[in-house]
Amino acid sequence: MVRRLAAGAGLLALAALLGEARADVNLTDLEANAAAAQQTAVKDGWQGSVALGYLQTTGNSNTATANGKALVGYKAGNWQDSILVQALKASQEGVLTAENFEANGQSDYNLDPDDYLFGNVDYLRDVFSGYERRTSEVLGVGHRFINSPTQQLDLELGAGRRQTRYTTGFPSSEEWVERVAGSYLWKFTDTSNITESLSVVHGASNTLTQSVTAVTANLVNSFALSFSYTVSHNSSVLEGFKKTDAVTALSLVYSFVPAAPIPPPASPVGNPGSAPAVPPP
Repeated sequence: MVRRLAAGAGLLALAALLGEARADVNLTDLEANAAAAQQTAVKDGWQGSVALGYLQTTGNSNTATANGKALVGYKAGNWQDSILVQALKASQEGVLTAENFEANGQSDYNLDPDDYLFGNVDYLRDVFSGYERRTSEVLGVGHRFINSPTQQLDLELGAGRRQTRYTTGFPSSEEWVERVAGSYLWKFTDTSNITESLSVVHGASNTLTQSVTAVTANLVNSFALSFSYTVSHNSSVLEGFKKTDAVTALSLVYSFVPAAPIPPPASPVGNPGSAPAVPPP
């Protein structure tokens, strides 16, 4: 898993440059939502997407917000891996008001068409929420309840460890956690989809609940427009911090998938490579 995730991180920086890798596939098969991409990565090889959004206002108020998300997935046989990296930065009147960075890697091993094992590693840095660093490592099992051309529904159960380092002088913590996660994908048209990912990570000191809802519509070729709404809730936070954070993002998404294989040239009638038949006298 580590070797595959390291390789994926190396290719992440090249994702936006791989326009020639596009095949004739709808962007609804791969967009900037990690759970949906894991479910729909049906082709072997590398694939991914990059989403960028920016909003600026000037005049009576000067604000700027930028968000970015990059996903790289790899599929080979029963193995299916993905790395998601996302960042957000916001300022008002030149003063930084929000800044966070998150990276998530998951490796799945398919036991059969509906059941799989997974390993998940998550990293978060969000000083405006009080976290200098929070990491978790979880192992578990997943089951695909719906797997049709237009809908997919997965549920995952796992357990592992979580380490938290706070921005204040509060002592760092490490604890066992349980993780329950579900993801749903609905392709309601040939060029549009909606995804919902819900996860709950419970530990003795805190329960983190996160919901990500996204609607993606194809624009042209490998480009799409994505509208997402993310809500994160911590059951316990340090004094002075809020329990719930919400992010609304409108992003331009670029996706790439493995190029379609070039079929071999058609062989002439008869055995390939054999000499032409001699007509009878």
